[in-house]
Amino acid sequence: MIIVTEICTACRFYLSLRKASICPDLLPGKSTDHKTNIFIIGDSFTEEQRVNANDFKAQNYDYTHWAKSKDIVLDTAQRNVLILETVERTFREHFGKEADNFRIVKNPGKNEENAPKPYVTKKQRLENFIKIFFPGGTEERLEHTLFNYDFFLFFKEIKAAFNLRFFDRAEKKVVLSKNRQSLFYFEEVESGEHQTSSFSEVSEAEIQHLVEMINQTQDKYKKAGFDEVYLSIIPNKVSILAPDLGKYNHIIEKVQTDRALKVPVIDVYSDFVRQPSEMYLKSDTHWSCAGRDIWLKKVNYSIFSPESNQ
Repeated sequence: MIIVTEICTACRFYLSLRKASICPDLLPGKSTDHKTNIFIIGDSFTEEQRVNANDFKAQNYDYTHWAKSKDIVLDTAQRNVLILETVERTFREHFGKEADNFRIVKNPGKNEENAPKPYVTKKQRLENFIKIFFPGGTEERLEHTLFNYDFFLFFKEIKAAFNLRFFDRAEKKVVLSKNRQSLFYFEEVESGEHQTSSFSEVSEAEIQHLVEMINQTQDKYKKAGFDEVYLSIIPNKVSILAPDLGKYNHIIEKVQTDRALKVPVIDVYSDFVRQPSEMYLKSDTHWSCAGRDIWLKKVNYSIFSPESNQ
């Protein structure tokens, strides 16, 4: 029997996907390694509200989202480390090609006015136009902006609890675990056309392609001036809490253990499997503070331990 407070999270779950939990800084008053700079290409798991400079021992820290690009300057007198962080559900999308989100600038400010503007194809112009006027998820974002307040959520939660208890029906973008104690975002569960699902098939050919793109990304960024590049795939919530909802494709393990992979891995899948109930927020797809701290400690150890490549 699900208690009422857990039933009510079915409504709050979807609207909370874009809300970040506030966790204490991992290293307040940290002892800084003045020779190392950390750069992250990441997603909402490592956005500013969840992860910041006070979580790393690095002298400098910079972040950009997979949906954006950013010009950066590398101090070649220091150690520059790049982390490619992605949640499992968007991993295949991000590494369908080489990552290109950080652009290394050799001479910032020099001849900026006369610098040639990047060429934009007609197809890119059309895609940009569509994104501006017909952005994906517009309805959901509008609902989130207008109604994600306690006053409205109170009534939505009552409706969600009623529908679930009497009609066994949850919010359409939410999937319940078999024991009805956990909630998952539908894109992580429903395979079909969703490559984001933990249960969508992945071929050996696709694994090889993904590994190749990761390796090429490392090669490119090392040539551009980075000393080290790391890969970190954050498991889907359903992959840890309810892999029995389908036939789990084990894409994280397949990529991380592939012999052709040249990029060192910051693995949390094995850690999360050992203590699944503590790793994710109850009403969200994102990691809890406990899950985040495991990742941060492994990042700092991988980069700053005596055994790391310095």
